[in-house]
Amino acid sequence: QSNNVVSCWSQPEATIFHVRGSNYLKDRIKVPSGAPPLTCRGVDVWMTDNPERNIARHPDVLGGKLAEKDTFLVNFLLPFGNFVAYFDIPPLSKFPAKLANVWTKFRRGDQEYRDARLKLLPVVVEGPWIVKAAVGPGKSPALLGKVIPLQYFFREPSAQSKGVFEVDVIITASTIAKGILSVVKGHTSAISIAFAFIIEGTNGEELPENVLCCFQMHSLRLEDCPVLPSSLLDDTVTDD
Repeated sequence: QSNNVVSCWSQPEATIFHVRGSNYLKDRIKVPSGAPPLTCRGVDVWMTDNPERNIARHPDVLGGKLAEKDTFLVNFLLPFGNFVAYFDIPPLSKFPAKLANVWTKFRRGDQEYRDARLKLLPVVVEGPWIVKAAVGPGKSPALLGKVIPLQYFFREPSAQSKGVFEVDVIITASTIAKGILSVVKGHTSAISIAFAFIIEGTNGEELPENVLCCFQMHSLRLEDCPVLPSSLLDDTVTDD
């Protein structure tokens, strides 16, 4: 997590992310988020010309410790690699009450439902103006499924195994996303950027929103990132 603030990640303060307030549907006011119930377990950046889908199957992810806890992971398939963030899922009793309901519906929803709800909010904490211009001011989250193909590999926990909830964000299939990425890629070593994942609240019973999970990357040096080890992947996590 710490490496002289170079090529490392941290858990940012959720208040830097603004989400829909209690009366958003009437007043359109956004408010600083409360603390996320899911905490970041780690981040991997793997270099490969063939980014891997359903990467939870790979034995080297998260240092081989993925199966130790119920985990939500977001796998960005980039033209040059896999960028994966892992989050510890606590018991539902640890969630804000409204978010517990929203998260449960998201877990159980179908592709169309999930695509209509999952949002990504990037905030450039430090970086050159060209990156801030490309990423945006950090006030309007992107509804991922509207602009980028998503694929879900969800497995509920059982007596035999922990739960694994993987979302693959297929950047390689989106011209818009690849355009933004091409700007960011040239400046990664000079950037500190925070990412929050939010499940959209669409009615009064689901508001105010609360960040589900978040993480921050600091001065990523792509030249130092490891190559994704080759592995014969099994099918322990299936597309849900």
